[in-house]
Formats: sequence, structure tokens, C-alpha cells
Amino acid sequence: MKYCSHCGKEVADEAYVCPNCGCKIAQSGDSSLSPLSIAGFVLAFIIPLIGLIVSIVARNNAVSEDDKKSAGFAKAGIVVSAIFIAIYVLLIFVSIVVFIVAFNHTYHMMAL
Repeated sequence: MKYCSHCGKEVADEAYVCPNCGCKIAQSGDSSLSPLSIAGFVLAFIIPLIGLIVSIVARNNAVSEDDKKSAGFAKAGIVVSAIFIAIYVLLIFVSIVVFIVAFNHTYHMMAL
């Protein structure tokens, strides 16, 4: 016999769903990641904003299905997306500052 990871009640070894709370019971060979969490992680590197959205949805799905492995992978996608978004915002800010400084310098040089 094994136990439900959600409510703690004892369930049959061949059960797929807990008869007490209705949550999915993890099977011994059920160790694959959800495709949505993989997609969110990959998109975090390519298109961070889309990766963030997909990773959040994947994490919510994984948590509701009690899939800790996929939830952790989706959480990594959220973190990577947030880091890349912060880097992009910083690069845009620095680019704008450099452009303004260069424009002001050029304007003052032309005025002389």
C-alpha cells in the first residue's frame, strides 16, 4: 500500500486517483516532465515574456496535479524568464542613455 501525497490517506498500489480527495497518485514509472513546463523553460531563453507566461501556466497545472518535478522545472523557467527580462530592460535603458548622451554631445559639437 502507498499513501496519497495530498491528503495522506492510504491508497491501493494500483490506484491512479486517491479515493478520499480525488488527487492524482504518482506512479513509480511516472517521472517525465510535462511538455508545457519544458516549452516554458525553452521559451524563457528565446522569448522571455512568452516563456514567463507559459512557465506560470505550467507551474499552476503541475501544482494542481501534484507533479513536483514539472512544477520545479516550470519554476526554473519563471526564474530564467525574469532574469532575461531584467537584462533586456537594463540593456534598453542603457541604450537610451547612451543615445541621449551621444545626441547631446553631437548637438553641442555642431553648435560650436
